[in-house]
Amino acid sequence: MSTTTAVATPLSTKSYSPSILKLVAGCFFLTGATGLIYEVLWARMLGLVFGGTTLAVSTVLAAFMGGLALGSALAGRWGSRVKRPVRAYGLLEIGIALYALAVPFLFSVVDNLYAVIWQQFHPSFFVFSLWRFVLSCVMLLLPTTLMGATLPLLSAALLRSAGPASTSLTKL
Repeated sequence: MSTTTAVATPLSTKSYSPSILKLVAGCFFLTGATGLIYEVLWARMLGLVFGGTTLAVSTVLAAFMGGLALGSALAGRWGSRVKRPVRAYGLLEIGIALYALAVPFLFSVVDNLYAVIWQQFHPSFFVFSLWRFVLSCVMLLLPTTLMGATLPLLSAALLRSAGPASTSLTKL
């Protein structure tokens, strides 16, 4: 009677073919370029809100860096538990696209909120700029967090598809 030992894995993982990984890499490149386009467009839109490009670009840059860091940290922590990381990546990209379609509406809502804050409280320039900064960052935090989560998910897919070499990489 022979006994075989099976190695238990924490979850069933999906391995991806090299052609699928090449397609996903191309998509990742294109969505990265799209993210840069979003950054420029949002800076232009916020330039109208702030009345100057310095505050607008600073706000967009802060929201982008904060959101990318938050998304990367969250997906880095939980990415290894995702059973189908390429599918999760696709869903994140769809979420980013849907949010991008909603941004003009959201900017008008936030712009009206600025008017209410000004009419009700008559804050100083510094306090009003702080309100605009915080509300704009909050509005941009969701899509930038989703953008930051994409790379850790694709890294998890790449590690799972590397075959026997991936086990030596995870031991490092």
